[in-house]
Amino acid sequence: MVDAAAIGDGIFQISVPMTHNPLGSTLVYAMESPGGLILVDAGWDGDEGWEGLTGGLESVGHSISEVEGVVLTHFHPDHTGLCGRVREASGAWIAMHEADHDLFEKMSSGRDAEWMDYQLTNMARAGAAQADLDAFAGAAGGDAPVGPGSAPDRILSDDEVIALTGRGLRVVFTPGHTPGHACFYLEDADVMFTGDHVLQKTTPHVGNFVYPLEERDALAEFLDSLRRVQSMEVTRGLGAHGLPIDDVAGRAGELIDHHEERLTHLLDAFGDDQITVWEVAQRMKWYRPWENFHPMAKGMALSEAAAHLRHLVAREQVGQVPGTEPAVFARR
Repeated sequence: MVDAAAIGDGIFQISVPMTHNPLGSTLVYAMESPGGLILVDAGWDGDEGWEGLTGGLESVGHSISEVEGVVLTHFHPDHTGLCGRVREASGAWIAMHEADHDLFEKMSSGRDAEWMDYQLTNMARAGAAQADLDAFAGAAGGDAPVGPGSAPDRILSDDEVIALTGRGLRVVFTPGHTPGHACFYLEDADVMFTGDHVLQKTTPHVGNFVYPLEERDALAEFLDSLRRVQSMEVTRGLGAHGLPIDDVAGRAGELIDHHEERLTHLLDAFGDDQITVWEVAQRMKWYRPWENFHPMAKGMALSEAAAHLRHLVAREQVGQVPGTEPAVFARR
């Protein structure tokens, strides 16, 4: 089934399906450019996704061979997976912010024994028990979620303008969800393609992935990026998942409030205890009980808990207790 439409302001929206993924699809956007078409993101790799993308373009009067370039909001495989096929079919350039390039290369290198050893060692530093490490190892797949043929060949920088037909698409650097996440602002229509930075219903994942305490404060980046988007007073937001956003500034404010509430809840959850990063994750407020999480979902939740912990440390509300292995943290 083809799911594509012209949605106004010279924008075509194509829903690219994902097999066996709860998100269901990635919304890819296309606009006419001097050399053909520019796509915002490409969708998950797979035959079903490829048929959705190519069939969607054909249903709105275009062809995959017309694609001049793909601008990527970030490196995750539901956004980058089909880039290789698009480039092979059209000769398109693929562009991404520099801060996500290294992460893309790591993602496309496959999940070999070295990758697994690092993951298990890293999780052990967070305080994961052996049973949890075994469960994670048993659940993790071996294939890379995106092939090296999809690698970007063009660097995007903040405030750069991508040429469209008679107008421009401005890069808005919005780190947080990933270090190199970017939104794209269609200035003449006051429309922003928000990727996974601001979504109509879903709360984007924000994580730190190095334990016990990463130098990068991902949550601080995300909150700052939300405030930047708030200040732009965008009329309409088009995310990679879900419905259009009628009030981008208002939705950004809701996401800021959500994380402030989670930080307050987590700080209270410490009590007088000294706890590991893994225990921080166990005490975080989730949408379902921790014990019901799939092992891979626990890994993602651990990264999100670590991001909130890292931000509490930056705010000097929590500190690491010296001389402990694995590391433990306590309220100050």
